[in-house]
Parts: sequence; C-alpha cells; structure tokens
Amino acid sequence: MKRIRPLLSRVARPRLLLAFAAAVLLCAGGVYASLRGTEGPREYTIEAKEGSFFPSKIALIVGDKVTFKNLESHSIWPASDPHPTHEFLAAFDPGAPIPPGGSWTYKFSETGTWRFHDHLDVTVQGEIHALGRTSEKTVKKSASGGYCDGKCFDDLVKETVKEKGIDAAYALFQETYDSGNLPRSCHWTAHKIGEEAYHLFKEGKDFAITQATSYCAYGFYHGFLEGLLRDNPDPAYALTFCDKVEEKLGRLGLQNCYHGIGHGFTEDPPDPKVEGDFEGMIEPGIKMCEFLFGKDFNNLNLCLTGVYTVPAGFASDGTYGLSIDPKDPFALCKDEPLRYKKACYGEFAPKLDKILEGDMSPLPSYVSSIDDDRLKRLVVWVVPSVMMSRDVTSADHSKYVDSCRQGFEGRYRLICWGGSILGFFSHGKPEKEYEPALAFCASASWKTEGERTFCYGEAFRQMRQNYSIEKVKSICPLAPKAYERLCLDEKGEHTSPYDDPSF
Repeated sequence: MKRIRPLLSRVARPRLLLAFAAAVLLCAGGVYASLRGTEGPREYTIEAKEGSFFPSKIALIVGDKVTFKNLESHSIWPASDPHPTHEFLAAFDPGAPIPPGGSWTYKFSETGTWRFHDHLDVTVQGEIHALGRTSEKTVKKSASGGYCDGKCFDDLVKETVKEKGIDAAYALFQETYDSGNLPRSCHWTAHKIGEEAYHLFKEGKDFAITQATSYCAYGFYHGFLEGLLRDNPDPAYALTFCDKVEEKLGRLGLQNCYHGIGHGFTEDPPDPKVEGDFEGMIEPGIKMCEFLFGKDFNNLNLCLTGVYTVPAGFASDGTYGLSIDPKDPFALCKDEPLRYKKACYGEFAPKLDKILEGDMSPLPSYVSSIDDDRLKRLVVWVVPSVMMSRDVTSADHSKYVDSCRQGFEGRYRLICWGGSILGFFSHGKPEKEYEPALAFCASASWKTEGERTFCYGEAFRQMRQNYSIEKVKSICPLAPKAYERLCLDEKGEHTSPYDDPSF
C-alpha cells in the first residue's frame, strides 16, 4: 500500500481555526466603511500556511488584486468554488499548482461574494467580497428574490446546514424543487449537504441520521465520507460510521456509505505524477477496497464504484489527461481485472448521458459491442436511470417507453424500462418520487396489459426499497385497483428484471 501512505500524510495535516483580521470583520458596516473613498486599485496578500489561508476572508473593490503566496512545504491551488469545476468564477483559477515559495495574482473584475478553496485539499477554504467601486453594499441574491443560480443556491445550502441543520437544508431543496427553479441536480445537492454536515461534525456538532440523509440516491454520504476520510483517513473510523448508518437506514444506507469510502480514498484532484495514468489514479483506492472488503465481493464492488467514479468524472470532463472516446466509451475498463469490471462499467455508463445528449435511441449500438452479458445488462439498466435526471420534472416521459421498446427486445427491454423507473427514485423530489413513477405507469405509452403490469410492479418494488412499509401501504390505493395487488407483492408476482449478477 505504498501509494496510500503519502496520500494519508498529506490529507491528515492539522487545521488551525484562526480569528479574522480586523479589516475583514463580519460586521458589514465596518468592512464597507474601510473601503469608501479608496482611490485606485490596491493589492492584497493571502498567505497559505499551517494548513489555512491567512486571512481566510477579505473585502475589496472591483479592480483590486489578490496575490496568493505559498508558504507551505507542499503545492497549493487556490480556485473559485465549486470543487472541482470552479465554475462560479472560472477565471479565478491559476490552472496549475503553485509550488512552495511561489505566488499567483488575480484581479477581480466582478462584484459578488466569491468562496474559494485549495483545489488540492478542499477542506482549506476562504471567501472574498468584491464590491462595486461606487457601491456601499455587496449584491446578494436570495431565495425570496426569485431565481437563484448555482452559486447562490450553494450559499443558501451551506448557510442552512450551519444554522438550522441538515433536515432544514433538505426542506430548502424541496421548496426550491417545487418552485421549478432548482439549479442543481438532486444528487449533487445531497452531496453538498453531506459536505457541509461534515464541517459541523468536525467541529463536534453531531447530526441525526434521519431518512432525509437517504434522499437523492444517498448523495449525502458520498459528500460526508469524502470529507471524513480527508481529515481522518483511518478506515476503521469510516467503517464504524457506516455501521451507524446501517442501524438507522438499513442495507441501502450501508451500501452507499461503502461507496463513499472508495470515493474518499481516491484523490480528487489526482497527484500530478499520475495525470493521464488511469491505473495510477485508481491504485490507492483499489488497494484500500481490497484491504477492507477483499473477501466479500458485494461490499468490494460497492467500494470500487466509489473509486472508479472519480476518474470517470475526469474522463467525462476531459481533465487530468483522461478523456472518453465517443466511439468506445468503456475503453478504459476493458483491461481491468474481471472482478473490477462491474464497478468500472457501472461508473462509466452514466457518462453516456453526455455523449447521447438525452437521446436514448443510439444506446443499443453502444451496448452491442460489450461481450459480457452481465456488463451489457448493467449498462442498459444504468443509462436510462441517469438520463432521467434531465427529465424527471417533465410531464411526458413517453420517450423512455418508446426508446426501450424500439431499441431492445425481451429481457433487455424490461431492464431498460426498469432503469427508467429507477431514475424517478434517484432524481425525483424527496419523499414524492412515487408520484411521477405512478404517472409514468398510467400513461398511454404502454401498449399491452403486460407492459403496464410490469411498470406498476417495478415502481412498487422501488417504493418498498426506498420507503417504510407504512408509507408504501398509504400509496397502494393511489394505483388502479387492477394493479394494487402488486403494491406489497406478498405473492411475489413481480421480480426485478435486473438481477445484479456478481463477478
């Protein structure tokens, strides 16, 4: 486990909590008063040292410059939120690590509150308030003021978790979802809530493991475990936390917690020495997953999915020397050992959504070249479930029925439809995922009684996996009488078309 040791020593370095300088007090009046009447641009310095930015918050006027000086013994990479895309202020990104003793200067040309982080260690964060030259106040968006873009929404999530807790943050998400102005996907939002919850946890503020943490395909645990393993890379600590999750949420919660462990032990961003080296990127995570779960394939695969999802994201974005060939999207997986291929194909399959641009009709041509039937079934199951994130709020999902029918036959057709239904429960409004699923089954797109029966059976199976039995019982009467018998399925009339074969 040679590659793991340097990774652990880097991410485990201590964090210091420091007071802000007087010039950047949170009292808005004090900050802005010090800026009034300033003539010409000024240059400010932020030093990276002792695992923090000094100062971590600063106020300036548009046109001013900030120079980041690296006083650490390792490289840093200050960049705009969010990690890893830096899209809120894309130009605020040096594009490469700053070595020890080096510096980088950025001139602010846009007003706003710009949070930033060290791209090489996202637990190191800061914030810059850029004011208009004639303005005495920052321009802040609010949820009550209408549409809230991605940055604004992330700010609201962060503040809500800190001040009111994670359940309140999910309530905020639900309200924004209802308004039709949700700027982030369900899973990404849950991931962000998990990140912010970990910051509280690190400060000794515990949180309740409630049903809300299972929303949006358990994205909460993916974000939470990433932070936990950066600061405390002891796998025993992570496993103990996962055991608590299982006590509260059962097997599905545990599975997603194990995925988070694999994610947390795979460097994002990667060590510059392994850029472009797919095997080098996954090696530390692979070794840790084998160490923890090598004798239990099911748990090993869950951990490995967390490993492979990291380079799959790099390849999809064309970063760190990786890319996806549109003609052969699974090229990087083909030479992986057989016991790793299920995780690799499963994590690269979602990237087909970007290639297909929401059109499922070409999907059969991509799976036809996959020789292993188990992998082929996995991809047919995953792709429509991911694509549904684009359309979950739409009133018409007929294209999923039609594309699966036209592109596949027999069992593959059912798997394709089943993946579409899974998409409602992965991306739909928390606790209300069943509503579009039932509407999907009631639509006129189904041509035969057998097709419609399958839809209701699979929708109810997903409900039994995601909801309490009491909730499922309350939903049963919402289905037509002819299909209500499938709700609890006590006679076993419906089984999943995808049997999740082991490797």
